[in-house]
Amino acid sequence: MARLAPELRWAVRAPAPPAAVAALSRALQVPPALAAVLWSRGLRDAAPDHLEPPLVLSPNPSLAAAAERLAEAVRTRRRVLIHGDYDADGISGTAVLLLGLRELGAEVEAFIPDRLTDGYGVNPARLDEHAERAELFVTVDCGISNLAEVAELQRRGVEVIVTDHHTPGEELPECLVVHPGLSPLARQGLPELTGAGVAFHLLWALRQRLGLEAPLEYADLATLGTIADVAPLLGENRALIREGLARLPDSRWPGVRASVAQAKLGAEVSAREVAFVLAPRLNAAGRLGEADLGLELLTTPSERRARELAVYLDARNAERRKIQDDMYQAALAKADPEAPALVLEDPSWHPGVMGIVASKLLETFYLPVYIAADGKGSVRSTPGISAVAGLRAAAAHLKRYGGHQQAAGFALDMAEFEGFKAAIHGYVSRYPRPVPTVVADAVIAAEEINDGLWHAIRQLEPYGEGHPAPLFALVDRLDMARAVGKGGNTLQLRLGGVKGVAWRQGELAASLPTGELVNAAVTLHENEWREVKSLEFVAEAVRPAARLPLAEPDGEAPAPGSEAVRRAGDPLAAGERLRELPPGDPVAALERLAGGPAVTLDLSPVELEELEREALAFPTVSELRRGLVAYRRGLPSPYGGPKAERIARALRELDLLDERGHARRLASGTRLSPYEAPSLLAGLVRRYRLRTFVHAYRHLDDAGFARTVATLFGPAAVAELPRALAAPSLA
Repeated sequence: MARLAPELRWAVRAPAPPAAVAALSRALQVPPALAAVLWSRGLRDAAPDHLEPPLVLSPNPSLAAAAERLAEAVRTRRRVLIHGDYDADGISGTAVLLLGLRELGAEVEAFIPDRLTDGYGVNPARLDEHAERAELFVTVDCGISNLAEVAELQRRGVEVIVTDHHTPGEELPECLVVHPGLSPLARQGLPELTGAGVAFHLLWALRQRLGLEAPLEYADLATLGTIADVAPLLGENRALIREGLARLPDSRWPGVRASVAQAKLGAEVSAREVAFVLAPRLNAAGRLGEADLGLELLTTPSERRARELAVYLDARNAERRKIQDDMYQAALAKADPEAPALVLEDPSWHPGVMGIVASKLLETFYLPVYIAADGKGSVRSTPGISAVAGLRAAAAHLKRYGGHQQAAGFALDMAEFEGFKAAIHGYVSRYPRPVPTVVADAVIAAEEINDGLWHAIRQLEPYGEGHPAPLFALVDRLDMARAVGKGGNTLQLRLGGVKGVAWRQGELAASLPTGELVNAAVTLHENEWREVKSLEFVAEAVRPAARLPLAEPDGEAPAPGSEAVRRAGDPLAAGERLRELPPGDPVAALERLAGGPAVTLDLSPVELEELEREALAFPTVSELRRGLVAYRRGLPSPYGGPKAERIARALRELDLLDERGHARRLASGTRLSPYEAPSLLAGLVRRYRLRTFVHAYRHLDDAGFARTVATLFGPAAVAELPRALAAPSLA
């Protein structure tokens, strides 16, 4: 169905200054187009640790204290009970500690609450059972809001360690708390570990205390929970999942291997496949009241039992999808798109899928969503309107609640629902009505979608929350658009010869102008059909082409002289003086114009094409490699003219070509970055400046074009650019 949300706003991130692009390209060994994406997302440090952070023990001081108590429990054979959570993060984190403590010889058991009967956190009705089973009670992914329950367990003589990552209240439980928000890294504003990540680092701290190596074989278990909980894939989380993803296909754990096999995943498992294939199967167990089976899947030593559970949970996940779809349709009938927030309830709704349905409703209406069934509720909220703060504002009507900025859960007596609804409406009404926005990282044309770009994109993996795959504003002519799939729900299209799809946007097929320019916000992926690979795209949004504004610069001041160079309008403004680019070096000409009095450029399509040809005359890294292969085989250069000479020059700078033009072999084990060749990097930066300028002239709005010229060619940009990169030889 069509979205009922307000009309989508489009924007493109501001381009990166050439000097910053050069520094990031060289440090991270990525082409300028991708370096600019990273810079525009806020990466200002050229340290490679951003993409490949080392996996080290978290510096949280509470880990050492908790490890000491666990080591004592292992030594004295005290009974340890791990209390997890029913989602994939809680299940996998519980599996990490359960398996890890068992391996160390601990007397340990685990308890996973039932989502449908126990609810979230430590249920007071279970305290007798917990006190009977435990001398040391350790929570995973919960407990930070269970002040009374923790106090009661300790009153009964049970020692408690709370490990959690959810937003704490004003008071903490009076026990040892291991929470990433209390770590020095949190004070630096770095992303926090999830429940499974905290469990992994706690096991690591314990093993370190016992003089053992890091528990790297448990990283794949923690990766399942980290990705499933939509944690930012940066910092500690990124270090963990890079290790875990590498271990998933050949996991030590039968249940993980069985899950990968049941899902028919390949030899390399991506973060996206964990998020959309493996995690939903694990979550289905908890959603339908069988979280204990999810834990059994991850912890069973039996290959046969692991296969049985993987098949069973796959089937249960299919049931979950059917329940979810039916509930979503029922919720649509109840939703009021004019309300400040969707606050809905129905006693027949399944509590286990409320979070997914709330997410779909948010996508459809772009409003905060609070839904409840049988006294339990789930929240999904828009950016800038905190889900957990909304619950705090309605706390007088709730039994308990907890969560994060964008997602939360709660419990209430349904007799309080109308009061709760009024309180939520009052809270959300204090904020401006949310407007959905798609912000592309850069503008590209279909001809730029090639193997070189795809290889560069793969270099920045893994992608996920906090580090999404590059989103491009693809602007090109529409070759074809048609509605396909069930109910014509999917839009299949081809832009500039490149195939793509837009899910749930089939209704746009009739309104898109074939043969005309369109805007598509796309991510790229590789498709394989009958052993033939091709690059295609998935479009988040599609529309007839219109000028694109630059996104707000997050408080940064516009570049000095941002109005020095403008684009000719239609019609011309009064007194407007038109200029063409003078002959000669176009980069030098643009630098002179951007540093002088205000001028208005009037460039023809032919002139823009000439600028593109000028940009393309500078070799890419892929072209450099092809040139090197030709030299090694004694073949002529695959390129002619200036590009061939530029390739030879860069190879000489890298000492890969001798004075006679013969290829040199690197010593075995030597690694060489092509970005160390000054002329290659200078040419790549020049290519980036010219292509970005052309895209801005063609596709950005007036303000965006002026800012782009100032950023790329203004006095500040020229002053910051090292002399070696400023004007590469045109020979």
